[in-house]
Amino acid sequence: MILLPFLDQPLLLRACAPRYPAAVRASAAVEVPIELPGVTLAVQDSRLPGAGQGLFVSLADGADSATISSGEVLCGYCDESTLVDEATGDKAVPFAFGDAQKLVLLAGELMPLQRAIAGSGASSLHGHAVRRYGPGDAGVSVVPDSLTQRILVPRPGAPPASELGRGSLGQFANDLAFERGLLGRRHAALEYETASAASNSLSLVWELTLLPPRRGGGGAAGGMLVPSRVVLVTSRDISLTAGGSAVELGCHYGLQYWRVLQELGWLA
Repeated sequence: MILLPFLDQPLLLRACAPRYPAAVRASAAVEVPIELPGVTLAVQDSRLPGAGQGLFVSLADGADSATISSGEVLCGYCDESTLVDEATGDKAVPFAFGDAQKLVLLAGELMPLQRAIAGSGASSLHGHAVRRYGPGDAGVSVVPDSLTQRILVPRPGAPPASELGRGSLGQFANDLAFERGLLGRRHAALEYETASAASNSLSLVWELTLLPPRRGGGGAAGGMLVPSRVVLVTSRDISLTAGGSAVELGCHYGLQYWRVLQELGWLA
C-alpha cells in the first residue's frame, strides 16, 4: 500500500516494488487521536474487498464537524526505517526523483523539490546528481544515481496495535481507485486518474533535512538535502460531519505501480 509519485524510472520501480496491499495487516484495530481538532485516525478493516485493513478518519467524541485542509501532513508512513541499496521485505520506498517539481516537505513547509534545493542553498541532494541552470542558477534538474543507498525499508513486519501512532499509520492507506481489469482497458490511465481524483485524498511525500557542509571537506559551499521520513499529505479538503460514519482515506499509488505488480505476477 504505497505510492511512488516521485519515481519515474520503471526499472527502479520494478526492483523496489512494495507489497501487494492485502498483505498488510495490523494485529488489531486501533484509534489514534491527532493534533487536528476534532479528528481521530483509525486502522480497521478496509471497505475495499481483499485489501486487508485500511486507514480511516472520523470525528472525535464531542465534535460536531471538522475539516482537514488540502496540504495537511496527516501522518507518517512508518516510525522505524533504514536506507539501503537494495529493497528488502515488501514495504520499500525508493528515494528517487526524476522531476524537480515533485512536492517535498522541508522545515514544515510543502514545496517543489526545485524550490527546496534553490531556497535552502543546498548544493547536493542525497542519491542524486543536481544540475543548476538559468539566470542566477534558479533552475534545477535532478537525476538519481545508481550508487547511493536511497531505498527506505521500514522495520520488518506490521507494527503491533500497541505501537501504532500517528508516525506509522500511513502504511495502511489503500489505493481506492484501482480495480481488477483496469490495466487491460484502452484508456486505463485516464480512467485511473479520474477515479483517483474522486476517491483518493492522500499522497506520499518525502520530508527532507538540510545537512550543513562538512568542514574542510573541499566540496561545494552548500549543504546536502537528505531524506528524513515519508509522510502522507492530504491532496484535497476532507470534511466530516456529525452522524456520518468513519471515512476510509485512499492514497494515490499511480498506475505504473499496478502495472509493475502485474508484471511481477503479484496481482491475482
